[in-house]
Amino acid sequence: MAVLKDAWPVWLTGYRREWLAGDLSAGVVVTLLLIPQSLAYALLAGLPAQAGLYASIVPLLIYAFVGRGHAQSVGPMALTSLLTAATLSRFAEAGSSDYLALALWLAVLSGVMLLLMGVARLGVVADLLSEPVLSAFTTASAVLIVLSQLGPLAGLHLSGSSLPQWLLGMSQQFGSWQPAALGLGLLALLLLLALRQWGEALLQYLGLPVHAARLLVRTAPVLLMLASLPWSAQWQVPVVGPVDAQWPALAMPAITLSRLADLAIPAFFIALINYVQSLSVAQLLAARRQETVDPDRELLALGLCNVAAGLAGGFPVTGGLSRSVVNADAGANTQLASLVTAAGMLMLSCWGGALLARLPLPVLAAIIIASLLSMINVASLRRAWLAERADAVAWLLTCGLVLLLGVDSGIIAGVLVSLSTLLWRSSRPHIAVLGRVPGTHHFRNRERHAVESLPGVLMLRVDESLYFGNARQVRQAVLARHALATGTQQLVLVMSAVNRVDTTALSMLANLDQTLQQAGVSLHLAEIKGPVADILQRTGLSQQFAGRVHLSTQAAWQALSRPADYQI
Repeated sequence: MAVLKDAWPVWLTGYRREWLAGDLSAGVVVTLLLIPQSLAYALLAGLPAQAGLYASIVPLLIYAFVGRGHAQSVGPMALTSLLTAATLSRFAEAGSSDYLALALWLAVLSGVMLLLMGVARLGVVADLLSEPVLSAFTTASAVLIVLSQLGPLAGLHLSGSSLPQWLLGMSQQFGSWQPAALGLGLLALLLLLALRQWGEALLQYLGLPVHAARLLVRTAPVLLMLASLPWSAQWQVPVVGPVDAQWPALAMPAITLSRLADLAIPAFFIALINYVQSLSVAQLLAARRQETVDPDRELLALGLCNVAAGLAGGFPVTGGLSRSVVNADAGANTQLASLVTAAGMLMLSCWGGALLARLPLPVLAAIIIASLLSMINVASLRRAWLAERADAVAWLLTCGLVLLLGVDSGIIAGVLVSLSTLLWRSSRPHIAVLGRVPGTHHFRNRERHAVESLPGVLMLRVDESLYFGNARQVRQAVLARHALATGTQQLVLVMSAVNRVDTTALSMLANLDQTLQQAGVSLHLAEIKGPVADILQRTGLSQQFAGRVHLSTQAAWQALSRPADYQI
């Protein structure tokens, strides 16, 4: 099968003894980091705490043998957890058996979709979300996740998947917050933020090596969690509660076909977001070692990880940026580090249930909030505004829709905004009036350069492919430019930026030629690319323009310097 081709891990065939120490240390460090994360993300998804453990074990094993990222750490993530909760809350009550069954199937469905896209080599699906839209989606989602954790931080029980719902719930329970829980949560949050800001510098000042200081700061969440155990028991703050820790059982509950159909669209968008996030992490880590990442291979690996997560009792997973970076910085040389992490998590799930049940919820909430504050990237809005106003509008629209409607509806809105922005831009292409730079064969925009022109000749360059979405606008723009250039007898359409044309564009060119001829103007085409020329030849349009097609703009310039040869 194509999915299993080259399944044998490359790292295992040429493993070196000197890599072992780094892989072992990285595996232990990531295990310590993953313990609180897996529990917190499961609770954020509305699932039992042990679901986070199951979602952290099997995917690590699968990716170690199928994936290619040397330090990629696949498992539950905050955004994925929020997407899971937003999707499943429409169909079942959080914590119910139906809710858990739907979570398993959601992971399997998203995994199957990733597998199908990988087999079909559709790695380009990651381009469905533009960078501004993805940044806005991530920022708004981080805000929603932070808001969702204000409840556990203060000892409240809030529900909802959008900003209005959480604000309403917070206002209704404002007087019910628990001082002890809020105090412990805020203290933990302040300590985590302070350590992130000044921890490394302080530890280095105290004499700790740079590498050791960095690792100690990044494992601070689990150390803080352990330190808070006696305080949480004394102050009687809310805790995780019973953790039904056991060996993951590979089984799937039965659900109806209609319910599967309900999950199909959410599963696709969760798969899309997970893939974009996982691929970006893999590419970031690969760039550090001057390596490349095969997007289609990542699709297959992530698809298998999600199918396995569902079968093992977990929920959708993806490559986590923070864990993967910690994995790499801790010395991971190969995916053996992930196998060590998986083994540590497996032992914890089997024999550490009593300890996990006592972990305080306010501290878990503080860990999530501290890790997500860096994802709120308002600076990307300013960059988008400076680069392209349409990108800034797309950023604001996506962010607003996610906050108001929730992340599940926000994903669909983000894709639609990305595609709409693309269509809007291409439907209004830039058209430049060209002239020749004196003494050269270079042609530039008259508005930007000092250029010379031929009397009675208007040269226009269309900076976009021609298709049904912009054919009418291009025709109108060309005629408008012609109307402004009095005395024009020859009009040259420079097509150096036209990579393709469709049937509508061909009809537009033929109609434009006839319209200009009626006005006493001859339409010429220059710098037609090979694929476009082939289409003109097959459809017979090249015959209509016989004698008026030029290899280059300079060739058109030279030919039109003899206007007597081109009388209509």
